[in-house]
Amino acid sequence: MTNPYISPTRPANESDYPNEVIAPAIALIVISLFAIVSGVFGIAITVFLLLSGSIAELEAINEGPVSEYTQVIIQTIWGVILLIAATFVLYGAVKMKRLKDYRTARLAAIVALVPLVGPCCFLGIPFGIWALVVLSKPYVRDSFVS
Repeated sequence: MTNPYISPTRPANESDYPNEVIAPAIALIVISLFAIVSGVFGIAITVFLLLSGSIAELEAINEGPVSEYTQVIIQTIWGVILLIAATFVLYGAVKMKRLKDYRTARLAAIVALVPLVGPCCFLGIPFGIWALVVLSKPYVRDSFVS
């Protein structure tokens, strides 16, 4: 007699294997797209401020320890790093959804876990954990095509 309270080790139907990956993959795709759009928008605003001369006016007013130009350069570099990370998570999530390249999908889920680098800062953490839990199941791993 089997215990009805033990969770099954596999879905009842083998066609459910890919379906288990779709939801976390779509969640990672959505937050990555949001991060990419907001990142491009933020960099565009920064470039506009630089070209319009607004930064020079702010620097004349503020006499802080760090110049406005330095702050803008740091923000731009950080924005580019975030865009690269979000683009990689998007790429890995698409691979995950298509059940291709297990290593890239797993690495993208790990990048989504990194706060302040992953897409949407802390919003990527629960979705990254969800994706890693699903990807760690042996039957899901076996359904990927290399």
